[in-house]
Amino acid sequence: MSQQNKQVVLNERPARGPITDTTFRTQQGEIRQPGEGEVLVKVEYVSIDPTMRGWVDDVRSYLPPVQIGAVMRAGALGRVVKSNYENLKEGDLVQHIFGWQEYWTGPGKDIQKRVTPEGGRDIDHMGLYGLTGMTAYVGLFEIGQLKDGDHVVISGAAGAVGQIATQIAVAHPKCTVTAIAGSQEKLDYLKKLGAHNVLNYKDSDFKKKFKAVGHIDVYFDNVGGEILDLALAQLNPYARIIACGAISAYNAEKPAPIYNYFSLISMKSTMRGFIVMDHANKFAEGSKYLAGLVKEGKMKADYHVTYGLDSCVGTLRDMFEGKNFGKTLVSLKDQKEEEKSKL
Repeated sequence: MSQQNKQVVLNERPARGPITDTTFRTQQGEIRQPGEGEVLVKVEYVSIDPTMRGWVDDVRSYLPPVQIGAVMRAGALGRVVKSNYENLKEGDLVQHIFGWQEYWTGPGKDIQKRVTPEGGRDIDHMGLYGLTGMTAYVGLFEIGQLKDGDHVVISGAAGAVGQIATQIAVAHPKCTVTAIAGSQEKLDYLKKLGAHNVLNYKDSDFKKKFKAVGHIDVYFDNVGGEILDLALAQLNPYARIIACGAISAYNAEKPAPIYNYFSLISMKSTMRGFIVMDHANKFAEGSKYLAGLVKEGKMKADYHVTYGLDSCVGTLRDMFEGKNFGKTLVSLKDQKEEEKSKL
């Protein structure tokens, strides 16, 4: 095992707008050997998420900002290589916020052991059965109070959470699903997932097409901005807006204004934000539900995977340009070996 731990750390806070070439830097740190009750983990996958843009700003949020010089915060999956914690042994698959680095050392009690079922994929712990899948499940059922026959509209529908939310809504009895994305390739993908209506928000007549799909019972919002404002104008009475993300605003110097908020009052509707980690008591239930859809052939999870720690920053940038399908990850495993294992 190498004695060096390659890390991507926050170099400086970006000004309002996209991250730059100097936002992060790569460094070599030493691998700290585990003390009593600790484990050493070799990281295999790190997550790339839109919310990371907010984590590097020095603003009040649901988590404290990443500090200058600190390893970039990221959910990750890895394997124990040394253990001084009785409940974990060498070779165990584990999940935690290990960050953008090759190795992590810390208390064994803080991390979660994962067991991949026979025929399953380790990567699904980062997507379908991880926070991504749980966000879609909690969003629709806890926040959105999904009911039979609802018209469900999902923005960012080809993204990590969006693809799972789309399939949940499609599988729910008598629901009509309108999925919004930004390319023909993604619209074709969403049609294959079963969406009844697919809309490209970049089309010149998008507003007209959006209005034509009719009134909305549940709007799963991953984008915010102008599309949210359009959705507000088309609410059915007692509609529910699930405020999951606002990727259109994360890099914007000035977020788009919202004009139609009064519809929440006139349509007796609700708009509620949530952080999925507050709903951990629903995770076992959600995993069982999603596994049932997989068994029925009604759920598949796709991943956008790049390779090597050096690709983390570029992959995050690409996400904001809409280049990802499904959950985005960086694999720290050898690409050739990993591809060979899938044959």
